[in-house]
Amino acid sequence: MEYLHIGTKVIEYELRKSSKAKRVSISIKNSRVSVAIPTGFTFEYAKNFMEDNKEWVLKNLQKQMSTSQKIKPKDYTSGEKLLYRGRSYPLIIEEIISPEYFAVFKGSRIVVYIPPNLTAEKKPHMVKNLIEEWYKGQAQKLLPEQVDYYSRMLNTPFNRLKIKDQRTRWGSCSNKGNINLNWRIIMAPHQVAAYVIIHELTHLRHMNHSKDFWNMVEESLPDYKKWKKWLTLNGRELLT
Repeated sequence: MEYLHIGTKVIEYELRKSSKAKRVSISIKNSRVSVAIPTGFTFEYAKNFMEDNKEWVLKNLQKQMSTSQKIKPKDYTSGEKLLYRGRSYPLIIEEIISPEYFAVFKGSRIVVYIPPNLTAEKKPHMVKNLIEEWYKGQAQKLLPEQVDYYSRMLNTPFNRLKIKDQRTRWGSCSNKGNINLNWRIIMAPHQVAAYVIIHELTHLRHMNHSKDFWNMVEESLPDYKKWKKWLTLNGRELLT
């Protein structure tokens, strides 16, 4: 580990070589700072890069930590509000005797059916699992339709789509034309999912974040910056 000194503050960070990186870049995820170093760049260069950008690092680290502290973990109790496609809906828990238990969207509520007499420890765990299974099912049902729509709109075919359980990415793509989407974006507004999908489809044409890349994204979704910002500000809530 390396250490960055800013006044009385000390920030720990990790240096890592990356064959995929094209430039030295700083990332802050879950309040941890790391620096990706492409082949051909030295560790000393990366350390100097961190020194030159230490005020940016401090500002964004503090912002991320502040945001994470404001997010209250879900209790998974009746009356709690849950996000679905960008809107908040009340959670209703109903105890029934049934051969199977599940969650469903019903009357502008997210209803979860569970067996009676669960212990206080097991009840929220089961409710959480059933809700996540429902989210994943909705993602498998609705996101492919969006991908197909924007693929035709951008005239950019793709090879295969996978809905995945990821903690650090909302979407990704490969040079084989495959696209991966995080099932959690089903909680975000429809336009946020559109932004993530367009972002990955555009990468099939521009495998970088060049000016041409962002121009193509903007042509497809003129207000993409609004939805990109929504994801930055609210993304951690989707992960809790």
